[in-house]
Amino acid sequence: MRKVVLSVFALFVLSLVAAACGEDAAAPQIITKEVVVEKEVLVEVPVEVVVEKEVVRTVEVPGETIVVEKEVVRTVEVAGETIVVTQEVVKEVPVEVVVTKEVIKEVEVRVPFEVIVEKEVVKIVEVQVAFTSFGEAPGLTQKVQAGELPPVNQRVPKDPMLIPMFGEIGKYGGTLRRGYLGPADGCNFFRVSKAGLVRFSSDGLSIVPAVARELTPNADGSVWTAKLRSGMKWSDGMPFTADDLIFQYKDVILNDELTPGKPPFLRLGASLGEVLKLDDTTVQFSFAQPNFLFSEIAVQADEACFGSTRNIPWAPKHYMSQFINNSALAKSEGFDDWTQLYNNKTQYNLNPDKPAITPWRLTTPLGGQLVRSERNAYFWAVDPAGNQLPYIDGITMLLVADREVLQIKAIAGEIDVQSRHIALEDFPILKDNEKAGGYTILQWPHAGETDAGLGINTSLEGPIGDILKQKDFRNALSHALNRDEMNEISFLGLGVPRGHVPPRGHPFYPGDEVANKYMDFDQDKANALLDGIGLDKRGADTFRQLPDGSDWQLIITATCAFGAWCDIAEQAARAWTLVGVNTKADIVTRSLLSTRLDANESMVTVWNQISAGFIFSAPQHVVPVNSGYQGGPAYGMWYATNGAEGIEPPPEIKMLQDLMDKGPTVGDVERTAIAKQIYTEVADQQYIIATLGSSPMVQGVLIKKNNVHNVPAAAANSWPHRTPNTGFPEQWWFD
Repeated sequence: MRKVVLSVFALFVLSLVAAACGEDAAAPQIITKEVVVEKEVLVEVPVEVVVEKEVVRTVEVPGETIVVEKEVVRTVEVAGETIVVTQEVVKEVPVEVVVTKEVIKEVEVRVPFEVIVEKEVVKIVEVQVAFTSFGEAPGLTQKVQAGELPPVNQRVPKDPMLIPMFGEIGKYGGTLRRGYLGPADGCNFFRVSKAGLVRFSSDGLSIVPAVARELTPNADGSVWTAKLRSGMKWSDGMPFTADDLIFQYKDVILNDELTPGKPPFLRLGASLGEVLKLDDTTVQFSFAQPNFLFSEIAVQADEACFGSTRNIPWAPKHYMSQFINNSALAKSEGFDDWTQLYNNKTQYNLNPDKPAITPWRLTTPLGGQLVRSERNAYFWAVDPAGNQLPYIDGITMLLVADREVLQIKAIAGEIDVQSRHIALEDFPILKDNEKAGGYTILQWPHAGETDAGLGINTSLEGPIGDILKQKDFRNALSHALNRDEMNEISFLGLGVPRGHVPPRGHPFYPGDEVANKYMDFDQDKANALLDGIGLDKRGADTFRQLPDGSDWQLIITATCAFGAWCDIAEQAARAWTLVGVNTKADIVTRSLLSTRLDANESMVTVWNQISAGFIFSAPQHVVPVNSGYQGGPAYGMWYATNGAEGIEPPPEIKMLQDLMDKGPTVGDVERTAIAKQIYTEVADQQYIIATLGSSPMVQGVLIKKNNVHNVPAAAANSWPHRTPNTGFPEQWWFD
């Protein structure tokens, strides 16, 4: 059975601990709200009370002695059980002197309960905290006083999200400096500044409220009701309501001219869900069949990379509606039609004027030498003391030529917090320069299937495509790889050789036999398999020829955007050449790699093949559901467009697509069996030839300047988790 840890109360407990650390904290009134978990099987682990003990020691002042003793045991309320213990003893002698206190904190935090489930139908709600007043950044206070902004209590929702602290109540100010590689690097900003219906907690398993303060399913998961925050606003001060979700659904998603391929968060198999407004702050998502994993799918529905995506439940109706069917405006701005105009205006990367609900908003478009952003004055979350977040004023991203330049900037102390484009192979030199650079290196281990895989394009057409389609050819290439050598050269020995499956211990792990299939380094076996499929003839250059006697070359397209991907491509090219396959590693930009995938022109690619076990909510790197699937992009396009584009896949691929569609509609036990079946088939077919996993290679080496606080030592790290968003950047702050 899959274990799901609900951290709603844990977040609240952490907030209480953090609140005690803030000297100027406003005293909130705690209003507990019932957390309902609807399950077929429910097991509760006994509640552990959180105890905070504060001891202020005796301080001697010339002529007087001050004794202060204070002990406070906080209150924790859980549905069905209430534990209230409050004891306070204070004895003090007042004097007119400044007294330096020494404080010892003893804090123990436990998740109040775990739930072990047969069917995943979880009502996600948060404990509500009512504040008597709010704090804000000094710069915003100045704008309020100048009449440029309304008061903070008119900008923050009546029910703001309470963000937990990973350290202590922070201070306002500062600009977070990062580096980025160009116009295609939108994820660099939107992984830090993210907003979704719900979000992952730092453990990467729990899903907690965000834009929606509640997300509640009916009995079979076919209808999910989202409660939005009352009084929430866009960054331009206009109300954020259910109308923004209905506009995105009716005017954008249902418009086939504007959105020919439908977004994953609303798709369930071949059908599309419906969005219904119940009132200004209540929206229903309805599906034709059970959709038990909607919350897991919705947590990844955001604008984390490119703003043109429709995989987001809302758009600012008051702003974006002006571009719908506006051919005259499109022509005046140089676009061929209004859909091009809309797609341009909806991308924050290109159009910073578009209102946002993220913690920070871009003020300059992506692509310039220095990209700037500023805090969203209407952001809808606060810290435990009632201070509006984020603490940091803004984020800047400096355009750098490549990873090497970024490394130099980091060593020089010019990068504040960044894991993106910080490579594992750079770890030794970065570690050696920690003290001089004034930073600390953190490691967030990766939660994905493989940290560097080779996607074999089985949908490629022509004579070379006929070879790639053969399972024995792919298995031969796998046997030709020396993964132990790759581990030492590119992973500093920190990786684990395994197939394209989740790590051991994951509920969907299909077993050691499957994980190790075709993983052994055996050149004789590779040669025998290649001979057996008609590649036994060799040309004058000693390379294997196609069955018709013609020469050919296998091209590995790779981008150096992350970690050792380019190294892996070059090592694979050498390894495959040794078994007679003339192979070349072609190192290109990320955008060119994407273009080749979209056009179904790639042969082999080394890029992102990470779903982190979320194969029913983020299946694109395990199952072909769009053109980003390196194991057969045209098969993915066929699925994404319901057969309108792409190439119809063979039965074994359709089976994977059907299994993926079925997963969200069934209970946990059956879903786990389906997941293992998918991973077993993928490992057997070697659509993605895996190398190693479980290293901190992909965005797991994190540089943190020593004057930046509340950055956790570790948090869930993968593409579905939108690293580093699981570190809750809103609560980072500068000393």
